[in-house]
Amino acid sequence: MSYTRRTFAKTALLSAGTAAFHATRAGDAPPNVLFVTVDQMRGDCIGAVGHPNVRTPNLDRMAREGLLFRNGFASGPVCVPTRKSCFSGRHPHEHGSLTNNDGDVLRWQGSMLEYFAKRGYRTAWVGKNHTYDKAALSEIDYTDIRSREAFRAYNGYVPPHWHSAVYWPEEDCYPHINTQSAIKFLNQAGDDPFFLHVSYFDPHPPYMAPARYAARYDSGDMVLPDRTDPAALCGRLERYARAMGFSELDREDLTETMRYYYAQVEWGVDQPLGRLLRALENRGLAENTVVVLTADHGDFMGDYGMVRKGMFLYDSLLHVPLLWWAPGRIAAGTRTDALALSNDLFPTLAELTGGTRVEEASGTSLVQTLLGGGEDREEIYTSAAYGDLAPDVLPPDLAPEDEDGIPRHTRVLRPTMRPMHRTKMVRTSEWKLILNETEPAELYSIADSTPRERVNLAGSSRHAAVRRSLEKKLSSWWRW
Repeated sequence: MSYTRRTFAKTALLSAGTAAFHATRAGDAPPNVLFVTVDQMRGDCIGAVGHPNVRTPNLDRMAREGLLFRNGFASGPVCVPTRKSCFSGRHPHEHGSLTNNDGDVLRWQGSMLEYFAKRGYRTAWVGKNHTYDKAALSEIDYTDIRSREAFRAYNGYVPPHWHSAVYWPEEDCYPHINTQSAIKFLNQAGDDPFFLHVSYFDPHPPYMAPARYAARYDSGDMVLPDRTDPAALCGRLERYARAMGFSELDREDLTETMRYYYAQVEWGVDQPLGRLLRALENRGLAENTVVVLTADHGDFMGDYGMVRKGMFLYDSLLHVPLLWWAPGRIAAGTRTDALALSNDLFPTLAELTGGTRVEEASGTSLVQTLLGGGEDREEIYTSAAYGDLAPDVLPPDLAPEDEDGIPRHTRVLRPTMRPMHRTKMVRTSEWKLILNETEPAELYSIADSTPRERVNLAGSSRHAAVRRSLEKKLSSWWRW
């Protein structure tokens, strides 16, 4: 645990206008912010949106008492680009990290934490970082940052398909420890408003949960999406799937992995969230705190017969939870189909707490949507990069580990994280266009199916006008 002692200059940065008036409730102190980020959680993995397997009573409570975005999307398909987008308000190609291995981590200047610190907020960060550099972390008032638990190392206890029971006592695991640390901060909250970021590791692989949670899920009950051949989308996905060995996974492999994934969501995300909400209520902070929960990216988790992540701009990896909870400020039980992105969070939290406009952010404030008005945007955009795999890389009969003990998935993922080629996506409520520098275009009709991208229509003359329109939008947004 580390602390810094700073005397904040009190500033009254209240924006005029109806939205800010309602956000600050006509003269009340600016609301606190509890921003919760989870790692690799799909946007459909919530009971409140009708998921057939997962149990999420506390996420469901947030949806019941707050606002749920049905179309919340990550700014990138992996950790660092999205996390930097959350705290900078900018797209990955704007802040300089198109993959996890691209660019520097975020600096203090111009970031969301500096913004709130300048407004007199006490700042805190608990859990995973993958966002800020060391100098920035030293500016935060309360930090309790840690890397992943040792038991999650890819060792002999973790089967090839990345699932296992947690074999440490629950009180020694990070869902508990990070939550305890966050509650400690809440218990010492003073008169100054606070901005607390709690960054959980779950449900990132290896997919692990204590036996008492895993026992609540039966492999036979798991609902698998209809199998779609990765080659139907693009050659790059097919090569990746083959190199990772996903073609070798049968139904039993996938359903067992799914069982642990959903148990990990319940144990490592939902239960800690419930403890945080109860802590706010016990301290009398709930009525003056804005709570937002999202994920840095999703997971294939059965789509295309695959699991884990990759440098691809499909909804499996980009569609993430986005829940807002602020009793008395945001109407309870609200659902919206409005499109939202990670880089919208900075300008939204700035306005919702009565602050001034974030000029350097390219994200869009969602306050009007949160307060029940405004027009929905027509499209969202995502940028990323990738390294391509040779057609003959890692044949299926290759052993899970090489002579150096490096897991197969690591040896595949590393070259694909090299920012050698660019990819970008535009998505409306009906269509998605993906452009890759080394692959033909991908055009998908977005329907109510899982996965949403099934048939590449880019070569269809019937949809040529749609493709041209979306290509023009993408070219204007990020010109190659």
